[in-house]
Amino acid sequence: MTAIEPGAAATAILLGAVGAGRAVLDVAGRTLLQRAVPTHLLGRIFGLLEGFSMAGLAIGSLLVPLLVSLGGAATAVLGVAAILPAAAVVGARSLLTLDAAATVPVVETALLRSMRLFSDLPAPAVAGLAQALERRELLAGAVLIRAGDVGDYYYAIESGEVHVTRGGLMFNRLGRGHGVGEIALLRNIPRTATVTAAVPTTVYRLARKPFLEAVTGHPASRAAADAVADERLREGGPGGP
Repeated sequence: MTAIEPGAAATAILLGAVGAGRAVLDVAGRTLLQRAVPTHLLGRIFGLLEGFSMAGLAIGSLLVPLLVSLGGAATAVLGVAAILPAAAVVGARSLLTLDAAATVPVVETALLRSMRLFSDLPAPAVAGLAQALERRELLAGAVLIRAGDVGDYYYAIESGEVHVTRGGLMFNRLGRGHGVGEIALLRNIPRTATVTAAVPTTVYRLARKPFLEAVTGHPASRAAADAVADERLREGGPGGP
């Protein structure tokens, strides 16, 4: 519009609208990327995104002088403005296909958000963890964690009930919204107790690396994790009241 009808007031309004739109696009796009991309690939994806952004700026800086020489400033502005709509039309089908195939881990996200260790994490971090969760179904009597084993996963209980024992004596029972396994991961020690499914139970497991990156990378979550681990060590196992 500034190319068709230039004016200080119109230009100021349009620049403000463009700035606001860019801010919304950046925040929404990057947030959705964090929610859709596995945690271990985020660095590569954001690097690729920045590379494409720089390439776009370079192409634009070469295209504008060419358009100006061909038709003047108005042609340059209109030509550059037409690039994004044209790209949207060309890539619309692929984007819609990707969107239809995308999965949103609503149940997993809600479960993590309800847990003490993850309640203080930013929404994108929780969404990234939810993508990394692996669902496991346990029959009654199945051993989830065995005392003395190496800690490789953290487990969030989605349904059912587990019993926490040491030396054959049960000292805790846990259900939905509780987690087990954080002590071995946070303290880098063997498992401190055995956890067994008391009834058919559904858990989500989270590998050591994404668990530690998320929990220890945010001060509030690190403090909550340390508090939970200390409490459970005093109680003699991974389960709390």
